[in-house]
Amino acid sequence: MQQYTINKHIRDLQKISHTHIIDFRNHLLDKKLSNKSVNNIISTLNKIFETAQNEKFIQNNPCSKIKKLPLDRKKMKFWRQEELKKFLTIKSFLKTFYALAFFTGMRCGEMLALQWKDIDRILMEIDVRKSATYLKKEFIVTLPKTKNSIRRISINRKLFSLLDYWREKQEDLFKKLNILHSDESYIFQYKDTPSSKDIFSRKIKYFCKNSDLEPIRLHDFRHSQVALLIDQGEDYATIKERLGHGSVKTTIDVYGHLYPNKQKEMTDKLDDLF
Repeated sequence: MQQYTINKHIRDLQKISHTHIIDFRNHLLDKKLSNKSVNNIISTLNKIFETAQNEKFIQNNPCSKIKKLPLDRKKMKFWRQEELKKFLTIKSFLKTFYALAFFTGMRCGEMLALQWKDIDRILMEIDVRKSATYLKKEFIVTLPKTKNSIRRISINRKLFSLLDYWREKQEDLFKKLNILHSDESYIFQYKDTPSSKDIFSRKIKYFCKNSDLEPIRLHDFRHSQVALLIDQGEDYATIKERLGHGSVKTTIDVYGHLYPNKQKEMTDKLDDLF
């Protein structure tokens, strides 16, 4: 019975053609899925058919020549350093969180999972090896987004001092709450349970409402770090390593438009020939 079922489904796979995949993709688009979601689904199908082809179950992969749909990229928002300075006049432990987000480009989940033991005080580096979120009101710690997200991030002295200052405050706070404080404590915990993303997202608008700053999303702090690095002349490879991207291509695809126009620099040099 099992062999019959396997053979039956393999024969079904053999019947699927390039046209069927295109029709299926159009069906997904009709359901109002985003181009990014559709690309991800087709990419998963491609891996399935690729495996079947490698195992000699099928001769051709019907997904092999399917081109990715173009992504409609919204204008990327980010703050420059002077805007961050205005924002960081806030007197709160949140200042440490936002400063770390801006100057490291870490994802929110990675920051929520940070424990004091993850900071190397000698090398002044942060060891990123996990990510956290709340699922059905339960604090869940998992591996980061991808294997490339596991990385070490260097931090500057002022940021290191800010973290030290918050640690002292957190220790006092934990004493009042009768919570044991140690290297195992989550860095951005401020009550009897670990923090969630919500407060950090909401407070951005709250702190901006009495200023001329345009609020950005929490994830835009990651974009802001990249914009700062580009402005300082850092190359793609350095930024890729800091953000934990899988390849330089990913970094270029997402942030390439932030780099100065090299063609303009080139044509300006041609003026010297006249």
